[in-house]
Amino acid sequence: MQAINGKLSEIEIGATRLRVISDCADDISTVVEAEKRVIEGFASQGLWPHTVVTLFVLESLAPLIAQLQQMHGLAARQTGQLPQRPMVNLYDLKHPQECFVFVNRHVLTAEKYWDDSIAIKGLLAHEHAHPISECPAIAAARTLSVIVAAPSALTPQLAQLAETLSVGAVSEIFANELCVAKGFATALAHLDQVTVSRAAKNTAQRPELLRRLKAAVEGGTMTAAEEGLFLLVADLQIALPFALETAPFFRAAHAASGSGIMDALHTFLLPHLEPNVAGIFLALHDLYLRPQSDWSSREIEPWCREVLLLLSASLSQQGRLVSFHLAGEAARTQETSSS
Repeated sequence: MQAINGKLSEIEIGATRLRVISDCADDISTVVEAEKRVIEGFASQGLWPHTVVTLFVLESLAPLIAQLQQMHGLAARQTGQLPQRPMVNLYDLKHPQECFVFVNRHVLTAEKYWDDSIAIKGLLAHEHAHPISECPAIAAARTLSVIVAAPSALTPQLAQLAETLSVGAVSEIFANELCVAKGFATALAHLDQVTVSRAAKNTAQRPELLRRLKAAVEGGTMTAAEEGLFLLVADLQIALPFALETAPFFRAAHAASGSGIMDALHTFLLPHLEPNVAGIFLALHDLYLRPQSDWSSREIEPWCREVLLLLSASLSQQGRLVSFHLAGEAARTQETSSS
């Protein structure tokens, strides 16, 4: 299949109609073929809820933000990160027969996924696993949000990190577990290994971060305590989200693949970060083994508080005070999944 430029192409895959729209000059057949394999894989196990999938393969997702906010009622917090995501699945829980998948060619290329059919298959399987893995625990987590008390310069980063690793982690854990258990373990493990390798290579930029932080301290615009906090937050942002990838393999009885990813983290990434990051990662990984799909708010809320307590205890050292609190939020039925 050649690139489709601004035109609609329709493909029948069993009982599902796949509609493909693209503004890319590049050949998009790798993405389309991976999408077909994901649909066939879930459908073969009776897990496929959709009769229509619209696949947008676009140069960038940035132009979509205003349209998604206006037409689908999505909040800024749901769309603000879209330009940085490799792909996103937009689905409505009230109308499960249809979903819309948006693929970001620019980000896929920058992250070395564009020519990797196995990685793209893993990404698409993860996106489609979100509506399939919906459960009471995810619904309970969706009603919660996180409030951060921290130095103002770091509040946005900490708010995103805390939400991703606590209330947002629930849907990611179950989506990844479903992928692993239902035929996509190899693709997901490959994707994770590629991501670990890229993160490890990016640590080559760490000396420049250290230099800038030291210069800020010497210039009087930052204290030594703030320097340490900035560095730790940067390292936690790199390392901790990988617990969302490792734990589902153990949850789905694919311990060998999970151990392989953890070995790569301990060999290539964690040694380059602050010494206590490895321990925080392992503690978070263990917490992610616990959630059950039938959990209600009674179990989800204290579990989220445990995650936030781990983060705050790790960050609140040497007089640097950081705290997180849970707050209720009106539940939404229309969601976007994250990769």
